Amino acid sequence: MKITLENLLLNDRGIAFDPVSGETYRLVGPAVQLVRLLQNGADDAALLQYLLDEYDVDESTARRDLEVFLGTLEQMKLMKAVS
Repeated sequence: MKITLENLLLNDRGIAFDPVSGETYRLVGPAVQLVRLLQNGADDAALLQYLLDEYDVDESTARRDLEVFLGTLEQMKLMKAVS
């Protein structure tokens, strides 16, 4: 499954704007880079590898945190899964 973030605009300070809903979000920490990776077509494996390479975290923790992050994006209706 591929994840895409449609219409979400992200600036260099981690401010994201959804022009469809008019909502603005402040992304912090790894969320900024994870969103950028998603917008460039990264899959779950690439996102997980980014977390493992950049942060001092074990794989099970990184996987769990990634699932929570993706779940939050889905719950906020910011992402769409496409096959």
